[in-house]
Amino acid sequence: MQTTTPTSDAAPHAADLGEERAAWTVEALRSVWQRQHKRVGERIDVIDRAIAALAEDSLDLEPTRDATRAAHMLAGSVGMFGFLDASVAARELEAELEHPTPDRAAALSELLARVRRGVQEPVTLSTGP
Repeated sequence: MQTTTPTSDAAPHAADLGEERAAWTVEALRSVWQRQHKRVGERIDVIDRAIAALAEDSLDLEPTRDATRAAHMLAGSVGMFGFLDASVAARELEAELEHPTPDRAAALSELLARVRRGVQEPVTLSTGP
């Protein structure tokens, strides 16, 4: 029975495959993000309209529910793409929108601005600590 020992060429090949997979993963994420980006913008708009109505003390139940649901969906979807600060801000928006008050409209606007800024970063893949 004959056994083979890996040659020194195997290690660089494995490293090349790892880099190739990482590059493919980043490109796949970018492609999916391009498709989801429009939905993210629509969800941000739903929340923006609700905050504007809240500032005027005219926010009704249905727009509140829509905005809360949009914030929840944003938190998950942008977090999946690695936009962690935007995800945290969206979770805070979701919690605040459970019981909105007009005096919190400015704080909600700032949280929404954090979401907007947070999703402007390019999709990257961290391979190190």
